[in-house]
Amino acid sequence: MAGETVKTEATCLRISPWSRTSHVVSWLTPSGRVATLVKGAVRPKSAFLGQYDLNYTCEIVYYARARGDAHALRECFPLERRDDLRGDYAALAVASYFRALADELAPQGPDCRDWHDLVVRSLDALPGAANLVGELLAFELEVLKLMGLWPGVAPEGGSFALRGERRFDVSAAAAKCLAAPRNEKNFASLLDAARAIGVFYAFHVDVAPEARRLALQIAAKTTQERLRTT
Repeated sequence: MAGETVKTEATCLRISPWSRTSHVVSWLTPSGRVATLVKGAVRPKSAFLGQYDLNYTCEIVYYARARGDAHALRECFPLERRDDLRGDYAALAVASYFRALADELAPQGPDCRDWHDLVVRSLDALPGAANLVGELLAFELEVLKLMGLWPGVAPEGGSFALRGERRFDVSAAAAKCLAAPRNEKNFASLLDAARAIGVFYAFHVDVAPEARRLALQIAAKTTQERLRTT
């Protein structure tokens, strides 16, 4: 792949400074995560100004370098800016958590196509969503399916297995919520379901819990307020 020019759809996961005027941008593409070097990104006359940002889905063209190096970004055109996210702080917090999970867990290769589709669909659903906790749970459950780690809770409740032959009890209300979290209107059931999936993630998914804790805290406060008015 090194030495080739690659054109692909990509969703911006992370932007890091590389120098005073340049960025390294991390993308999720249908074939895996890609890091590109954008030289002169913040110069006043840069061709890349306004062409990418967090949560954008873009068409990018990059020159592939050796494995481990940031590839040279040649072209970038936004396909979906998701401007509505900018005015919704709680949705932005949940979007940040989605990107962090994808950045940590998405595989390289053709299996990443489903991950990219999930991230795109999930980001599109966030602006103005009344049930942000439900959106967060729906995303987490889809991630578990993609990883082959579906907890398998019966709709009437029960328990799921954890590592070390331990089990975690799941109430009927939480199990019902997990079957369709976006449709759940009972705030207590949403929090019960979120706690259950949080325990499952702690035992089975190797990611730092701080990002989830913050996103869930913000999403819960906003969801409670919005559900009162719907």
